[in-house]
Amino acid sequence: MTNTNKRILISDRIGYTEILDPKLKTNTIRICFFQPLSQETASACALAGDLITSTNADYTTNTAMNRKMHRLYGADLGASVAKHGDLQLVTLRASAIADAYAWSDEPVFDTLTEILFDCLRKPNVKDGAFDPNEFRMKQKELLDSIDAEINEKRIYAVHQAQKTAYQNEPAALSSYGTREQAESLTPQSVYRALQTMLQTATVEIFFVGPVSQPTLPQKIRSTFAQFCTGNMVLVRFESPSPVKASPVSVCEVLPVNQCKMVMVWKTTDSNRYAVKLASLIFGGTPSAKLFANVREKMSLCYYCAANYEEAKRAMVVDCGIETENIKKTRQAILDQLDAMCAGEITDDEIQSVQMALHNSLCSIGDTPASYINWYSSQLMRGTCLTPQEEEAMYQSVTKEEIVAAAQSMQLDTIYTMECAE
Repeated sequence: MTNTNKRILISDRIGYTEILDPKLKTNTIRICFFQPLSQETASACALAGDLITSTNADYTTNTAMNRKMHRLYGADLGASVAKHGDLQLVTLRASAIADAYAWSDEPVFDTLTEILFDCLRKPNVKDGAFDPNEFRMKQKELLDSIDAEINEKRIYAVHQAQKTAYQNEPAALSSYGTREQAESLTPQSVYRALQTMLQTATVEIFFVGPVSQPTLPQKIRSTFAQFCTGNMVLVRFESPSPVKASPVSVCEVLPVNQCKMVMVWKTTDSNRYAVKLASLIFGGTPSAKLFANVREKMSLCYYCAANYEEAKRAMVVDCGIETENIKKTRQAILDQLDAMCAGEITDDEIQSVQMALHNSLCSIGDTPASYINWYSSQLMRGTCLTPQEEEAMYQSVTKEEIVAAAQSMQLDTIYTMECAE
């Protein structure tokens, strides 16, 4: 990763980070809105992001907007929604080839950012409501996304486990909201939700490209000036989930051919490097204990992996199994964690995950997205480390600290999806 970067404050709630790497051939900008994930606003905000990047007052149909993007050498303009702990993250993105690679050095990026900022300044709105035709199209896409969740059973199972593990916490909700919420939306209610988000959300803006764009901060400042009327809603990027007094088991019977099981542990260990290494040794790499033993040696499941959700300080293990192996697999997973807690961690296992982390950290900078993901994660943690400094932190973790991290894990939730007979 060879780059220069700097971050400035546009206002008390808007940050701007410029990341420059001369090897890049594109310019990319992302506008990230962080706000508390709420049952009342999740669907509306998710839909608002899609609506304001599909059209604006100058390009009033999605066809017209797409035609303009094609004329800008196939530029990309769109939105996405995600969940980070208890927060909903709505992201507007735009990217295009760097001007140096356009015919006659055309101002491609200036044109693209003007369109993006016009989506905020001049959305396709009349009388306080989005265009009804565009609204209906995007609402259907949102409903399709919500309905599609259950079709991907592995993802669905993890989400169902999270609902129980994070019960009464925002993280239990979907970033898309519910079908009922999405169906109840109107062009007016989505526009009101957009205005609230623009006025109150914490905003982080990232630019990644080969050369600096010195006028971009002022464009951002003038664009958001009209939205400085609301009170900023404070957000917490880390919101550890309290462990339940005793583990909760939930079983759901569905017409599936393969059972799913998801187990959630929670920790109070604040050494994130040790906890991350513990989760990787447990089930985060092809050489991990769950893969090598539960899947390969014992042949109990089709897959078995662990993932650490840092914002909630929770480790999630999910696996695909046959009905007759549910109890055996659950016990085998618990046995592997018990082995770690007893100190049964080899130097080879530690070295293997260190190498996996090294490879992952070395890939940062391969794409603009990897740069943005890296610096946004550093920002959320309140740190400012380079990948090399981050790797040094992992290298400094001792076996004793990894064992302590494993011992800190407390089982919170077991979700099982069983096959209907």
